[in-house]
Amino acid sequence: MDSGAVTPHNPIGTPIDHPALPGPSPTDPPKRHPFAKFFSGAAITVAFVLLKLKALVLLVFDFFRGYAVNPFEGFGLTQFAVAGGSMALSIWAMARKYPLPLVVGFVVIILIHEIGHAVAIRAKGLQAGLMVFIPFIGGAVTLKDQPRSAYDDAQIGLAGPIAGTFASLVALQLYKWTDQPTYLSIAIAGFVVNLINLLPIGMLDGGRISAAVTKWMWVFGGGALIYKVVKQPNPLMLLIVLLVAFQVYLSILREKDDKSFYDVTISQRVFIAIAYFGLVIFLGHQTYMNVNRWVALMK
Repeated sequence: MDSGAVTPHNPIGTPIDHPALPGPSPTDPPKRHPFAKFFSGAAITVAFVLLKLKALVLLVFDFFRGYAVNPFEGFGLTQFAVAGGSMALSIWAMARKYPLPLVVGFVVIILIHEIGHAVAIRAKGLQAGLMVFIPFIGGAVTLKDQPRSAYDDAQIGLAGPIAGTFASLVALQLYKWTDQPTYLSIAIAGFVVNLINLLPIGMLDGGRISAAVTKWMWVFGGGALIYKVVKQPNPLMLLIVLLVAFQVYLSILREKDDKSFYDVTISQRVFIAIAYFGLVIFLGHQTYMNVNRWVALMK
């Protein structure tokens, strides 16, 4: 007799299986750890953000591509005479009320602001017209050729305040190096004029920029302007209201004649909106901080 264990058999000689132990069925899918779900979801989110970031980087590259141009290309004797004469007139008029160093610094910031526009205009393959300086207000660059789209127009509009902001930061840095209050005053004047210029009002840079985001921003800008006229009526403000209304009228006519002008993609709208509101917040913060700095300095 064999002393080993005997395996029971069924009548036809097949070994009898032992009862299955408790546990998951081999056919059940393995359960995923909660951390695995979290990390897989995070990886998908990161991949999505990177794709969007890539699109934003491409838009930034498109914004700055080809900006290494001569902003004064095509300018002749008339253009330089108008620019130089109006600049001298602005300096003379404002120097009668403010210190000459402050006036010269302010006009230089306006010049850099307008050069920013001219660079963007040339980068878009368009021709700039006249560069004009307006006492106590700022300046302007006219266009011989019209932008092909609201997106191009917004980039041209953004280029001026970006250049002007950079010039104002240089003046602020000069103040930090020298402790000369004049440089601080120039920086504040630069921040303020560039911030005001970003109001979403037809003929200002903000009006051109906001058209590529949503023209409903013009309602806000127009409402603020009308409120200002009602509270403090004066001939200059009334003239500005009329010019803004005329600008809106021209935009309506343009949309009827060229429906594709305001065809702006979502990514382009997002890019312009980020640049616009980022610049508004930055200039507002710099104005607030440096006005407080100037007030403390004057005490």
